[in-house]
Amino acid sequence: MKKIALPVLLCSLLCLPSAALAQRRFSLLAGWGGGKPEEICPKAADVGFQEILVWNRDPAYLRHLIEVADGYDLKVYASVYLSDVKGWNKRFPGAPPPLQEMNAEEEAAAKRLEGDRRPGKGRCQFGGEPVSGLEVLTERMLCFHRPEVVSFLKEEIRDALRVERLRGVAFDFFGYRNYRCCRCGHSMERFEEFCAKNRQLSREAALDKFSLDTLVDFNNEMAAYARAVRPAVKVATHVYPVFLPEPLYGNRLDVDLCGQTAAWYFEPFWSMEKIRRYASVIAGEADKHHPRAEGVAMIGIHSDPRKFGLAKTPERVAEELQAILDGGCDKVQVCSMASVLNDEKMAAVFREFFGRR
Repeated sequence: MKKIALPVLLCSLLCLPSAALAQRRFSLLAGWGGGKPEEICPKAADVGFQEILVWNRDPAYLRHLIEVADGYDLKVYASVYLSDVKGWNKRFPGAPPPLQEMNAEEEAAAKRLEGDRRPGKGRCQFGGEPVSGLEVLTERMLCFHRPEVVSFLKEEIRDALRVERLRGVAFDFFGYRNYRCCRCGHSMERFEEFCAKNRQLSREAALDKFSLDTLVDFNNEMAAYARAVRPAVKVATHVYPVFLPEPLYGNRLDVDLCGQTAAWYFEPFWSMEKIRRYASVIAGEADKHHPRAEGVAMIGIHSDPRKFGLAKTPERVAEELQAILDGGCDKVQVCSMASVLNDEKMAAVFREFFGRR
């Protein structure tokens, strides 16, 4: 069978009348990543990235990245995240981090996953929608029900926003290790108080509602605090890890750019029908609760098959991007950006969809 060159394949995927194409172009590409500014910025701009979201909040690094990024019309966001146990230990040496807790079955699942050395750990989704039995995150995460954790994250946001010309902050790992709740003593005390006020709900329904309501409130409190520190700041997020009772809850968040997963990283890869459906919800319901919010479809791409199993091909990613566009979402964030920039065939796919013209 004759092989079809990647540009020819992309042309067939994008073969739309000019009027339709003009209405269905992407308007934003943001990348989670980092690296040496002089290396990543020209590559990112060439591919079509407009925003870079980095986990490194070192002020010197951020200032240098912003300086280089300015020359390529790239905006920079600094991420804060609930898995930042190292950040807690650095800020509060000697004070044990207030961690989320799980039940015995969930802890056993974490140990099983930690000990699994197979590529992909038997189709583990690493925080995405599970496909094979009980799954949890192996990363330790801080409990945002604890006031001291709320204060810690606010301090991290405040310090990041001291860097001039930083476009904004980006939230990550704002969720639960077990994808549903925290079972630490403080969380359970608050849950019992919630149950006492909501006796009409079963305990299972009450736990889901309590967990979601407090998660949404935490997100919105962090976003409001960022705006209090710097009124013109932009707040981005990726809804992660998945909250199983309601995976697409992002329209409840009062952020500027709400990234929700439209195409996850790992096998079994999502169907194009599911990607289109999720993209439609992400874009179509983005401002259902908060008028400032814009929906962003997150696409996961990894390039480490030895750790995560089969990686997506460029052709597969082109189909996923087209499905997102067909679902009505014109904004995308990708993680990892390095998986795009360091693979010329993958970069060519993104250049076709997002490259500056």
